[in-house]
Amino acid sequence: MKLKYICKQMVRILHCNIVYINSLGEIEACYGDMAENCNPLFTDLEFFVEIHNREKKDYPEMLYEKNSILYAIIPFESGKIVVGPISTEKQTRDLNKYMIQTHKISEEAGFRLSFCELKVFGAGVLMLYHWISGNELTLSELWKRNEIEELDIAEVKGTVSQVIFQHQERELPHNPYDQELREMDSIRQGDVEMLRRSLSETYRGEVGQLAKTQIRQAKNIAICVITLASRAAISGGMIPEEAFSIVDGYIMMIEDMNNAVKIDAMMRQAEYEFAELVAKIHQNRQKNELVERTKNYIFQNLHSEIIIGEVGKEIGVNSSYLSGLFHKVEGITIQQFIRREKVRLAKNMLRYSEYDVKDIANYLSFCSQSYFGSVFKDQTGMSPAKYRKMYGQWKNKNKL
Repeated sequence: MKLKYICKQMVRILHCNIVYINSLGEIEACYGDMAENCNPLFTDLEFFVEIHNREKKDYPEMLYEKNSILYAIIPFESGKIVVGPISTEKQTRDLNKYMIQTHKISEEAGFRLSFCELKVFGAGVLMLYHWISGNELTLSELWKRNEIEELDIAEVKGTVSQVIFQHQERELPHNPYDQELREMDSIRQGDVEMLRRSLSETYRGEVGQLAKTQIRQAKNIAICVITLASRAAISGGMIPEEAFSIVDGYIMMIEDMNNAVKIDAMMRQAEYEFAELVAKIHQNRQKNELVERTKNYIFQNLHSEIIIGEVGKEIGVNSSYLSGLFHKVEGITIQQFIRREKVRLAKNMLRYSEYDVKDIANYLSFCSQSYFGSVFKDQTGMSPAKYRKMYGQWKNKNKL
């Protein structure tokens, strides 16, 4: 295998050294520009022995110091690949001092930790792991295997059972909008597999800056996501008080954490718990596979003009039969359901995006802005412009 080539390219992406330790406890190869007198694996024998003696996992093991200094240990043939160290904090002065003192690095060596975003580091480690083993993991699965223990989950559930409070609602969307919509709708439908696929999606967008420090940023994102997930779960049939208590329990636990990886994993655990609870609720309700497939098709094509005949063709049944079945199960026609879902999406876009009303009408494939306004007012009691003025939360709120 062309280990040397792959590692040299990965060093450029992750900005850190990659070291191959064989089964005899020897450093067989080192890639990167960090000098040996600055690399903890060379300067600190106890640390090296600890790394070498760690039980090999069948997945990349994440090792961290001071909550912000990360290494990854990847099983490789009869040895290990060690990636790191990197810092997930841009301000590294105190971390540099810690590394020098802890790992016997000379102050004259000019040691400097490299910064790498947590998401980028995780993605790079997964790429290297896949190339070595052929196995695939998502970032969420990587964090969960390393950070979430049964004890953690049990402790959260214990906290939830004791928490009843007056909930303060906070909702904040994050990019890309379509991915967030699929993520939240999978919870609303109680579809755990759909949630897993949504969280596995790759995209170019970035979450907005919500705090000055990496730990606070992770906590704020988690609070927003868990709150949004609870709203989706309530829409899917959960009792509001139960959902609010779960939110409180998770957020209280997250506030006591000081590691971004664990915060991210706990956030995803909350989303999966909401999806699973909604799924149990739906098991007790009348469900029809054809109707559910119809709703899923509509959800995936809300930005297009949806023709009832095409829906039936996609589902594989007669359109008249499907229309009658859908009305019997849902209590509304397919066309009414489509309009309701388009208006639901439009409400979110009016609240959280800068698109003007005309652009939203075009995005949702309404034949005209006036028809969009008529449908929207029929379901909400107000025009799109008035709705945005009342509920819009983006920075140019008064621009209609």
